[in-house]
Order: sequence, then structure tokens, then C-alpha cells
Amino acid sequence: MMRPVNEEKRGRGRPRRAGADDAILTVARTLLAERGYRELTVDAIADRAGVAKTTVYRRWPSKGALIAAAISPETPAGDDVRAILDETAKLLTPFADADDAEILGVLRSILLPRREALTRILGDATRAEELLGAVWVRLFVR
Repeated sequence: MMRPVNEEKRGRGRPRRAGADDAILTVARTLLAERGYRELTVDAIADRAGVAKTTVYRRWPSKGALIAAAISPETPAGDDVRAILDETAKLLTPFADADDAEILGVLRSILLPRREALTRILGDATRAEELLGAVWVRLFVR
């Protein structure tokens, strides 16, 4: 039997729940703010989002990848240097007490696009790195 041309082919298994990605990301941001990175678990995120842990791992391969997706837009909005630095500080704060090796990927996903945006705005990669370094020192060197 031939399928009508406009009918979409359905993949194997149960179809993805509409809105699950947004729910997972929202819960991840909420729990990160409540618990911090170290105490955050994928089990807790899945439970509160009302999905299976496998649903989370199908979309993001690790806790770090999930948190990076939840908190870090690809490129910071606007051309305000202070706003970018303040946003960077806010995004890095939950990780101040983390010692998990996975954290490096999360931090990289936060810092790289901001370094690129600041370099674009300032026209000086060295100055951009100095400013981000100042944010880093303010948060992590106490």
C-alpha cells in the first residue's frame, strides 16, 4: 500500500513528547540555581521534568552538555561589554565550587562565545581575554 505524498513517515518507537526539551532545560536551570552544579543530578532533572532519565540522555550525552545547553546561549545578545561580563559572572557562579572534570566542557561553552563577542565588540582579543579573566578571578580566586 502506498503512503500519500504529504503523509510524514513515522520513526520507530514512541513519538517524542512535545515540549519535553523545553521542560528539561527549564528544570535544569531551576535545579542548578537551587542546588548548584555538584548537587545537581540528571535523575532529579528527569524526575521534576516528568520524563525518563533515558529521555534526557537521548538529547544530551552528559550532565555537563545538558547544563551547557540550559544556561548558555550560543552568542551573547547585544554589544554592551558590561552586560556580557555580568552575564558571564552569573552563568559561572553555580560552578564556583565544582571540581568535576566534566565542568571544563560547560565552562568552555560559556566562555568561548563570550570571548568571540567581546573580541568583535572591542576589536582586541587580548583585551577580551583580560576582561573574562577578571570575571574568572573575581568568582574563583578568593
